Amino acid sequence: MTDADFRDAFHRHKDVVYRFAYRMTGAEPVAEDIVQDCFAALWRKPEAFDSGRGSLRAFLLGIARNLVLKHWRSRRPQEELGEDTSICEPFDAAALERGEAVKKAVLLLPPLQREALILAEYEEMPLEDISRATGAELAAVKSRLHRARVNLRRMLAPLMQSKGTLNATK
Repeated sequence: MTDADFRDAFHRHKDVVYRFAYRMTGAEPVAEDIVQDCFAALWRKPEAFDSGRGSLRAFLLGIARNLVLKHWRSRRPQEELGEDTSICEPFDAAALERGEAVKKAVLLLPPLQREALILAEYEEMPLEDISRATGAELAAVKSRLHRARVNLRRMLAPLMQSKGTLNATK
């Protein structure tokens, strides 16, 4: 990879990597460090990217994902990141502004659900690319995304009802 190729990759993908890292961690400094470490990894070992396996964007998000998981493990070594967590803790959505409530709800999702939701909804990645970026089976990605949406609907239902945008019978 030439210097120009690297600069082009950085300028095209730095914002996507930052948004993903920020939405996963909720912390600007951590997200900035993850972006830096992600592109440093690409610089050190550009041959790790294989265009036959997927896009550069998916590859970089895969690196960012690993860095986010490493960050979580270092901060909470006893906490499991397993798939068995499916229900989120409740919070008072009606007390927050809509954008803040959505942000908090996303941050409260279990990590693997949060990851699938962020990549699918915010970054608009196809499910197949999410599967490649996360190393998870397509069925697992679909399941995580479904559970994330169910959790978000449940957590944000009070906000939607208080704003009069959700029918009480739904």
